[in-house]
Amino acid sequence: MLKLTKWIFIGAGVCIASSAHAQENSSINTYSPYSMYGLGDIVQPGFTATGNMGGITTGVRETRQIDYVNPAGASARDSLTFVLDFGGEMKNFYSKTASLNTSYNTANFHHIAIAFPVGRFGVSAGMTPFSSVGYEIEQRDRRNDVVAGMGDVRYFYRGENGLNQLFLNLGFNATSRLAVGAGVRYLFGNVSHYYNTLFNTNAYYANVYSSEVQKISDFVPLLGAQYTQPLNEKQRLVFGASWQPQVSLSGTQSLQSQILSNSGYDTVAASSGRSAVLLPMQLNLGASITATEKWMLGAEFNYQDWSKVKVLNHTDEMGRSYSLRLGGYYIPNRYDVRYFWKRLTYRGGLRYSQTPPLYNGNTVTDIALNAGFSFPMRGAGYLHAGVEAGQRGSTAGGMVQERYIAISVGITLFEAWFVKYRYE
Repeated sequence: MLKLTKWIFIGAGVCIASSAHAQENSSINTYSPYSMYGLGDIVQPGFTATGNMGGITTGVRETRQIDYVNPAGASARDSLTFVLDFGGEMKNFYSKTASLNTSYNTANFHHIAIAFPVGRFGVSAGMTPFSSVGYEIEQRDRRNDVVAGMGDVRYFYRGENGLNQLFLNLGFNATSRLAVGAGVRYLFGNVSHYYNTLFNTNAYYANVYSSEVQKISDFVPLLGAQYTQPLNEKQRLVFGASWQPQVSLSGTQSLQSQILSNSGYDTVAASSGRSAVLLPMQLNLGASITATEKWMLGAEFNYQDWSKVKVLNHTDEMGRSYSLRLGGYYIPNRYDVRYFWKRLTYRGGLRYSQTPPLYNGNTVTDIALNAGFSFPMRGAGYLHAGVEAGQRGSTAGGMVQERYIAISVGITLFEAWFVKYRYE
């Protein structure tokens, strides 16, 4: 117990220090023009191990990993095992349009979580990002009448920050095959957008600086279930489902516009007050087939309708989203004492998504491939490493095409409670 407690403090310290370092240097946690819509880029579900399998979680029931998407998975714990999981992610973005291209790198804390059993119940808790906002766009006004009358006029658009979530799940083994669970998430953070209009002429010297900030802090409930059907002594099927109801997130909204002239800044418009953002219902359905200690294959479907979501009074920017995820793992021989590579867990997966933003009325698709490994650490747990390569959008219809590569690293640690060792 003391050993794992030390790792908890080390893991929490690394995650908090990494998060603080990132916020000190930049509050841009992603780099995508699509993050200007709604609540930003919604972070893909799952931790490092499940992320390396396409992000399948809902129908996966494993004692060696923490599932926060389906609260019923919290009950899949060994009766004497405490689990700690934490990790981070580095990502490279390469974006282009029909005429321009750019690239950007980010490095972020991804999650920290714990799980432990309480009789027939299982508990999991932790923190992970929910959404990220990050973009910087510059445009010049090319209209002839504007150039002739005002000269060089430039528009700057910038967004930053996003939402984090604290989660607490309680799972219960109702029968030997059926597990049910309930959970709650606490979403907090802010979505910040800045719009600047700059004039490079003496006739129009009053540059305009505007900001819109939506701060959110509220609770979101979650329900889930998993059913296990044995096929034989070593193989089993697992079916899972989780449901998050539609929730109105409370918070505050502030708008401000200033002009900068020779006499300094002058606030020309400002407002603030309570506000609410609609978080749509989410449905997750998943299934997996597992051969104990050898392999697993799974699939998952997720659905949300963002068309009614309005953030900072912006409308007609979001649509229905769904994703299909496939993935699995293979272990040559978990207990091989001679060859280390046979004890590795080889993971892979893919996902296809229609994401929430509507770009000029067009839906934006995202497809990605995942691959990774889990390295056993003697008497401690696993070190996970993985890579994801994907593409979102295209250059057709004035859209932006994003290609990205993400490298993720995570650690899962185990410690047995109440074990008495006997020496003869």
